[in-house]
Amino acid sequence: MGRVGTIISIIAVSIALGILLLSFAATKQDVHLPQDNGTHIGYPVWHPPMPGYYGEKQDSAIMIGLILITVTGYFAYKWTLFDTEANEELITYFIDIAANKTPALEFDRLLALYALITNMTGLAFLIFDIGKMWSTFGIFHNAIEVVILFTLHQGGSIRSQSFLAWMIFYIVGTVILSICLEWPYDSLWFKMQGLSQDYVILIQFTRIYWNTRKGYGDETHQRLFDIERPRHDHTSSESNSNSMGLFQFSLILYFLIIFGNVYITLWYYKTHAYLLLSFSYCITFPIYCYYVYLDTHSVATPPTQKYVILPDNGKLKVILVVLSSIFLSFLSARISLIIESHANNDN
Repeated sequence: MGRVGTIISIIAVSIALGILLLSFAATKQDVHLPQDNGTHIGYPVWHPPMPGYYGEKQDSAIMIGLILITVTGYFAYKWTLFDTEANEELITYFIDIAANKTPALEFDRLLALYALITNMTGLAFLIFDIGKMWSTFGIFHNAIEVVILFTLHQGGSIRSQSFLAWMIFYIVGTVILSICLEWPYDSLWFKMQGLSQDYVILIQFTRIYWNTRKGYGDETHQRLFDIERPRHDHTSSESNSNSMGLFQFSLILYFLIIFGNVYITLWYYKTHAYLLLSFSYCITFPIYCYYVYLDTHSVATPPTQKYVILPDNGKLKVILVVLSSIFLSFLSARISLIIESHANNDN
């Protein structure tokens, strides 16, 4: 998409977002949602009482996720600590629009940390349920997503000296609003900002996949050595895996997270929505760690290297991606209100 096409898309998304926001105001109805109390500590939580809620099922789903993600996250981080000078052929490189090469190891480590930090939020969920207390932990799950996005935005490695200050501002500001706002606006605020980031990641992963596919070409396959062989054994059989395929793998996984988060946004008053969210994390994050294993144990056939080609991250593209993610986030909330309205009418 050229510059003119991007500008037209920005205008179209802005108009659509404006219409969507007006549709919220047009409802002209006060929000009176009952609020449940947490199972373990008794504080108010960010969902109404759910008929048929079975706490043991939910806690068990969270617990298996905690175990799986702790083990796989530890090994994923460990797999990124190999000697890069002695095993340079294992390194995947990000290629930005200026043709600069940056090793993807920092990204792989971020995926491992993403899993481990998400695990911390799962433990807080188990103890506090979803609410103001949980948000002081849950914000770090969102924060690591921001770090991942900014890493990709800067070509595979964060170079901005002011990034840490902005991250502290984001973390503190988001939590303060979550604490100060009353129900259900505290829940809505935290959910919408987190869901917007989920959509940004999905959009960016999709752009990276198609950009890498375009860069390799439909008929060009970067063949990799069998990952089960010793690192210096270049006599092993080859597979048809490639960097493009690995990122496609990552993209498919993120659809699971998006599905779980959108589903719980639409049916936040249903018990099975929370179970579905927990199981989506149980599956997705351990397989993310497996992605790190594949990326750090596969060797490209010499003289080729493993490349992931990043898309154009100019200002107009960034504005379009951010506006699109905000629109999708509010669209999810709007559909949720429609579903809730029909459910109330049926009752």
